[in-house]
Amino acid sequence: MKKLTLLFVLALIIQATTSAQSCLPNGIVFATQSKIDNFQTNYPGCTEIEGWVNIDDYNGDITNLDGLNVLTSIGGHLSIMHLGTSNLSGLDNLTAIGEYLSITGGYGNLTSLTGLDNLSSIGGHLRINAQNSLTSLTGLENLTFISGDLIIESNDALTSLTGLDNLSYIGGG
Repeated sequence: MKKLTLLFVLALIIQATTSAQSCLPNGIVFATQSKIDNFQTNYPGCTEIEGWVNIDDYNGDITNLDGLNVLTSIGGHLSIMHLGTSNLSGLDNLTAIGEYLSITGGYGNLTSLTGLDNLSSIGGHLRINAQNSLTSLTGLENLTFISGDLIIESNDALTSLTGLDNLSYIGGG
C-alpha cells in the first residue's frame, strides 16, 4: 500500500511539473498594455517566470494586467511602478514571489491590492510606497510569509492594515 501511495504522489508531482512551464530566466519588463496583452501569445505555456518582472507604466498606457493571469510564480522580484489601474487584477493566480515585491509611485489610482489574493509568500521584502489612494491592504489576505522587511511608507490615504490579518512571519523588520 505504501508503494502504491508513493507511486501516486510521484505521478502527481510529475504531472504538475510538466503542466507548469518556466520561462524568462533573465526577467521581463512590461511598459505597455500591448506587451501585457501579448504575453501569453509570445510565451505560450509560461506560468512561472524564473527571473524578475518589472511593470512600469511611466507612459500611462497600462489599463489592466489581465494578460498576466496565467502566472503562478515569479522567481525573482516583482516591481510595480507608476501603475494607473485601481487594482492588481490579472495577477490573481500568483502564489509566490522568490525575491521582493515593490509597489511604488503611482498616479493615485491604486485603491486596493485586489489581484494579489492568492499570494502566500514573498522571499524578500514587501514595500508599498507612495500609493496615495490606497486605503487598506485588502488583497493580501492569503499572505502568510515575508522573508525580509515589511515597508509601508508615504501612503497618505492608508488608514487600515486590513489584509495582513493572516501574516504569520516577517523575517526582517
